[in-house]
Amino acid sequence: MSLALVARRRGSRQRNAPSVLGRSFNIGLWAVRRHEAPVQLAGEGASGVWQFPMSTTALPVEAIGRVMTAPVAAAVAAGQVVLSRTSADLRGAQVGDTLDLIARDGNARRFVLGHIAADADIGGAELVMSNDQADVLGAERVTRVVIFGQLDRAAVAAALLAEGLVDGEGVRINTSWNPFNPDSLLSSTQTKVLLGEFDYRINGNGGLSLDPDWVAANVQRVNFTTIGIRASCHRAIVADLQAALDEVAAAGLGWAIDLASTNSIGGCYNPRYSTVSASIGSVSRHAWAMAIDMNITTNGQGRVPRMDCRVVRIFRKHHFAWGGNFLVSDGMHFEWVGEPRHTQQYPSRYCPNLPGGAIESSGPPTVAVVDARTERDVLFAEPAGTDLELHDHAADGH
Repeated sequence: MSLALVARRRGSRQRNAPSVLGRSFNIGLWAVRRHEAPVQLAGEGASGVWQFPMSTTALPVEAIGRVMTAPVAAAVAAGQVVLSRTSADLRGAQVGDTLDLIARDGNARRFVLGHIAADADIGGAELVMSNDQADVLGAERVTRVVIFGQLDRAAVAAALLAEGLVDGEGVRINTSWNPFNPDSLLSSTQTKVLLGEFDYRINGNGGLSLDPDWVAANVQRVNFTTIGIRASCHRAIVADLQAALDEVAAAGLGWAIDLASTNSIGGCYNPRYSTVSASIGSVSRHAWAMAIDMNITTNGQGRVPRMDCRVVRIFRKHHFAWGGNFLVSDGMHFEWVGEPRHTQQYPSRYCPNLPGGAIESSGPPTVAVVDARTERDVLFAEPAGTDLELHDHAADGH
């Protein structure tokens, strides 16, 4: 049985808990205009079609007011789109401006900005629209099922388990009450605030050309010490990456990093679309040079990860999330998140954190550290695959 049908069946058995189909994708923003005058213009006259990557959520209008807010729903119902506050500030946008978005066919479609929402109100997305508007852009692939209402959490969990739906096994099950996942990633908005925003052009070979000024200011070639990785990485992550490598070496684990594959086909900077894309080309975090791939030959996407768990926990300690627990497992991938992630207790399938942030099990038991955050703030961040999301309104205040 498909995820959509299971979600609808289980959702319909919950009083006041309908389910809807939604989409998450990246779309290119060509221009923000005010009375036809450009406020922000990708490429600034350069040849080719340039665009800013925008993480986007599309849902049926009737669901938006239930899982987001009434003003967001009102704007979308009026045929307009919504930006997050941070994204609007990044481009100087105001309500009433128009956004030129690049559709799948390569041509621009124009939308009116009807509302600017608090970032938390739209859960990690930069741009919100209806499914009908997504159709206009050619973003037709369903990537999530959303169940919302006053849910009996135990009953929902039991129903999903009875259908064989287990988080991480072909589906990502997010709930508004989940504990914080140490391997969750920064939203696109957070990434742009911390590392800067670039515009890009798609080349004939499928690769991307990025704003050369952004690249020159941010991407640095580094010969790391203690463990001899050579890579071009974002300047903001270099110190954390060096610290992680230093601790790996000090722990006697240098052998666990395969320098041959890391230095030949791994590394940080690679301006391309993600090889696991939700819909219209999702720009890889390697374009930001904020992630490093290591031990590529033994940790291919979709394979059981073979990374030493002690190395994983050391990297989490030094501000990296790990891809081994992504929906499509990516054990080679370590992505910078700007904060320690080695103490959060979460039922990860591979390499879960140990109590007290320990690197390996030894000695007397330590006290578990439980992160008070939940996954609610990133429910609509870009997923790599099919998601099932559950919103308990009694828990989240709607």
